Amino acid sequence: MGALARSLAISGGVNALSLGFSAWILGGHFNITFGWFVVAVVLLTVLLVVLRSTVMATVPRFARGYTIIAGLVLTGAALGITDAAVPQSGFDLDGPWALAAVTLIVWAASVAYGEVDQQA
Repeated sequence: MGALARSLAISGGVNALSLGFSAWILGGHFNITFGWFVVAVVLLTVLLVVLRSTVMATVPRFARGYTIIAGLVLTGAALGITDAAVPQSGFDLDGPWALAAVTLIVWAASVAYGEVDQQA
Protein backbone atom coordinates (compact mmCIF):
# COMPACT_ATOMS: atom_id res chain seq x y z
CA MET A 1 0.00 0.00 0.00
CA GLY A 2 1.43 3.38 -0.99
CA ALA A 3 2.06 6.17 1.47
CA LEU A 4 -0.84 8.29 0.18
CA ALA A 5 -3.30 5.39 0.24
CA ARG A 6 -2.18 4.44 3.75
CA SER A 7 -2.51 8.04 4.92
CA LEU A 8 -6.02 8.32 3.42
CA ALA A 9 -7.08 5.01 4.98
CA ILE A 10 -5.83 6.05 8.40
CA SER A 11 -7.42 9.49 8.02
CA GLY A 12 -10.73 7.83 7.13
CA GLY A 13 -10.39 5.60 10.19
CA VAL A 14 -9.68 8.59 12.43
CA ASN A 15 -12.71 10.39 10.98
CA ALA A 16 -14.88 7.30 11.53
CA LEU A 17 -13.72 6.95 15.14
CA SER A 18 -14.14 10.64 15.92
CA LEU A 19 -17.62 10.79 14.33
CA GLY A 20 -18.64 7.63 16.16
CA PHE A 21 -17.35 9.05 19.43
CA SER A 22 -19.21 12.30 18.72
CA ALA A 23 -22.46 10.44 18.09
CA TRP A 24 -22.01 8.50 21.33
CA ILE A 25 -21.26 11.66 23.37
CA LEU A 26 -24.01 13.82 21.84
CA GLY A 27 -26.71 11.13 21.90
CA GLY A 28 -29.90 12.47 20.34
CA HIS A 29 -28.23 15.61 18.96
CA PHE A 30 -26.24 13.61 16.40
CA ASN A 31 -28.08 10.78 14.69
CA ILE A 32 -26.40 8.32 12.33
CA THR A 33 -27.19 5.03 10.64
CA PHE A 34 -24.49 2.62 9.52
CA GLY A 35 -24.88 2.87 5.72
CA TRP A 36 -25.04 6.64 5.63
CA PHE A 37 -22.32 6.83 8.25
CA VAL A 38 -19.93 5.11 5.83
CA VAL A 39 -20.94 7.54 3.06
CA ALA A 40 -20.48 10.48 5.44
CA VAL A 41 -17.00 9.30 6.51
CA VAL A 42 -15.86 8.92 2.89
CA LEU A 43 -17.31 12.31 1.92
CA LEU A 44 -15.85 14.04 4.97
CA THR A 45 -12.41 12.49 4.39
CA VAL A 46 -12.38 13.55 0.72
CA LEU A 47 -13.55 17.08 1.58
CA LEU A 48 -10.94 17.49 4.32
CA VAL A 49 -8.11 16.23 2.11
CA VAL A 50 -9.09 18.52 -0.77
CA LEU A 51 -9.73 21.59 1.39
CA ARG A 52 -6.58 21.14 3.48
CA SER A 53 -4.43 20.55 0.40
CA THR A 54 -5.77 23.77 -1.10
CA VAL A 55 -5.07 25.77 2.06
CA MET A 56 -1.61 24.26 2.59
CA ALA A 57 -0.70 25.11 -1.00
CA THR A 58 -1.65 28.76 -0.49
CA VAL A 59 -0.50 29.45 3.10
CA PRO A 60 3.21 29.77 3.86
CA ARG A 61 4.64 27.03 6.08
CA PHE A 62 5.67 29.53 8.80
CA ALA A 63 2.03 30.40 9.47
CA ARG A 64 1.35 27.30 11.62
CA GLY A 65 -1.08 29.15 13.90
CA TYR A 66 -3.16 30.16 10.92
CA THR A 67 -3.19 26.64 9.54
CA ILE A 68 -4.44 25.27 12.87
CA ILE A 69 -7.26 27.82 12.94
CA ALA A 70 -7.95 27.21 9.26
CA GLY A 71 -8.12 23.48 10.00
CA LEU A 72 -10.85 24.13 12.57
CA VAL A 73 -12.80 26.28 10.11
CA LEU A 74 -12.32 23.76 7.28
CA THR A 75 -13.44 20.90 9.51
CA GLY A 76 -16.61 22.81 10.37
CA ALA A 77 -17.21 23.61 6.70
CA ALA A 78 -16.62 19.99 5.63
CA LEU A 79 -18.99 18.74 8.35
CA GLY A 80 -21.61 21.30 7.32
CA ILE A 81 -21.36 20.18 3.69
CA THR A 82 -21.52 16.53 4.74
CA ASP A 83 -24.55 17.20 6.93
CA ALA A 84 -26.27 18.96 4.04
CA ALA A 85 -25.35 16.31 1.46
CA VAL A 86 -26.28 13.18 3.43
CA PRO A 87 -30.01 12.63 4.14
CA GLN A 88 -31.17 13.48 7.66
CA SER A 89 -32.43 9.94 8.12
CA GLY A 90 -28.83 8.69 8.02
CA PHE A 91 -26.64 11.55 9.27
CA ASP A 92 -28.08 14.49 11.17
CA LEU A 93 -26.31 17.11 13.25
CA ASP A 94 -29.15 18.65 15.25
CA GLY A 95 -28.42 22.36 15.32
CA PRO A 96 -25.40 24.67 15.46
CA TRP A 97 -24.25 23.48 18.90
CA ALA A 98 -24.06 19.88 17.71
CA LEU A 99 -22.13 21.02 14.62
CA ALA A 100 -19.73 23.01 16.82
CA ALA A 101 -19.20 20.09 19.23
CA VAL A 102 -18.62 17.54 16.47
CA THR A 103 -16.31 20.00 14.70
CA LEU A 104 -14.15 20.31 17.82
CA ILE A 105 -13.98 16.54 18.33
CA VAL A 106 -13.19 15.71 14.70
CA TRP A 107 -10.71 18.60 14.47
CA ALA A 108 -8.89 17.52 17.65
CA ALA A 109 -8.63 13.95 16.35
CA SER A 110 -7.37 15.27 13.00
CA VAL A 111 -4.72 17.42 14.68
CA ALA A 112 -3.53 14.45 16.74
CA TYR A 113 -3.47 12.25 13.62
CA GLY A 114 -1.66 14.97 11.67
CA GLU A 115 1.09 15.13 14.25
CA VAL A 116 1.51 11.35 14.23
CA ASP A 117 1.38 11.22 10.42
CA GLN A 118 4.10 13.88 10.14
CA GLN A 119 6.35 11.82 12.44
CA ALA A 120 5.81 8.57 10.49
